[in-house]
Amino acid sequence: MINRERLYKRFMVLCAIDAEPTRERPMADRLTVLLTELGFTVEEDAAGDAIGGNAGNLLARLAGTGPGETLLFSCHMDRVVPGRGVKPRVDGDWFVSDGTTVLGADDVSGIAAVLEGLTVVRERGLAHPPIEIVFSVAEELALLGARQFDTGRISSRCGFVLDAGGPVGEIVLRAPEQVKLNAVFHGRSAHAGFAPEQGISAIQMAAAAITRMQLLRIDGETTANIGSISAAGPTNIVADRCELQAEARSLDPAKLDAQVGGMTGAMASAAEEFGGRVEIEVVPCYPGYRLTEEAAPVRRAARAAQRIGVPVRFKSTGGGSDANIYNGKGIPVVVLSCGYEKVHTTEERISLDQLAGLAEWVLAILVDDVAVDV
Repeated sequence: MINRERLYKRFMVLCAIDAEPTRERPMADRLTVLLTELGFTVEEDAAGDAIGGNAGNLLARLAGTGPGETLLFSCHMDRVVPGRGVKPRVDGDWFVSDGTTVLGADDVSGIAAVLEGLTVVRERGLAHPPIEIVFSVAEELALLGARQFDTGRISSRCGFVLDAGGPVGEIVLRAPEQVKLNAVFHGRSAHAGFAPEQGISAIQMAAAAITRMQLLRIDGETTANIGSISAAGPTNIVADRCELQAEARSLDPAKLDAQVGGMTGAMASAAEEFGGRVEIEVVPCYPGYRLTEEAAPVRRAARAAQRIGVPVRFKSTGGGSDANIYNGKGIPVVVLSCGYEKVHTTEERISLDQLAGLAEWVLAILVDDVAVDV
């Protein structure tokens, strides 16, 4: 029932709109128009002001015309850098960029699929439950926009976040908690040629700390990474300051605590050994979540996938999404895979069939309570 030509055209138009994190104004304006044309009332919150951006989260509502509980659909408007000047094109069976930017299928595929499903429902006069939509900003900055969003404005207790790699039909039941670590090592400066033994190298402390940490894949549920290490200064002075940024994630809260403890312990011991000191800031980013196959959004998404003939597979993920925020606030929301590949790279792509399948999945979710062949 979906219109592939319309879906593909809208996808390419939206991918071409600049929408890097905190700079989503053009995307927000365009989506406000499209949602209003579909009969939604649209509100924008003040998240942009709070995070130093130029646009806030969009909350749109549409009254129901049929039975069923209110449904929430959520996607994010931003995409990772480089995400400006995107030139989407079709290469065989795939949507791709020109190779100088990401494509933006993360998360335009979700947005386009939701809009297409809603368009079909409206133009065919299909009965549907009340619908809420949140299009968030700055999701790629550790869910910054969603963390500013007032979830008390949402009435739905059955939601779907379209924001994961993998084929259409995959449903994410578990996602990790994330913590960031910001550390500043303090040493003592000295002339590197005349009296290096009088100095304490903050860089050396940081390097020693890193070598003592377990990093990257820790186990099947836990990861950790050093994002950056920086110290500015001439080579003839022993560096007395070095900054380090890191993160840790886990599906298991106890394992996350142990990993963070190991990383902070390594930094503290290295600083003590070299005679310096370290300041460590541990910043919780978002909570993890765990849903069962019996949760309302999981059951509805699985039924819809089966109706359109798509295999259903339940999985865990190592990445966070706005669903972490919703679930952390008590709103049952499940993440649906969108079909895109090579995410967060200039080789990002999504097949035409996967995008169409995603739109069909959204439509089937929307009309789950209605006897209609989708």
